[in-house]
Amino acid sequence: MSISNKKGKNDWKEPEDKTKWLLDLIEAGESVVKGYEQYLLNRVDHIELAKLMTMLHDLLPMSINDNYDDNGNEKEEE
Repeated sequence: MSISNKKGKNDWKEPEDKTKWLLDLIEAGESVVKGYEQYLLNRVDHIELAKLMTMLHDLLPMSINDNYDDNGNEKEEE
């Protein structure tokens, strides 16, 4: 659903099958929550958690990143 370019940004495309996308998004969200719980219990490491987070990230239209600079500060309107 998404394509990462060389800078790591996502060029998110609106899904054709929104029902499948929503089901995939719910599944990824549940996986991240469960993975984070396992991480807090020291049952998985940060690498496994990062894989789950990346899966979720790739399903989301991360356009909010365009509103912030590299330091996480909100960009001023031009």
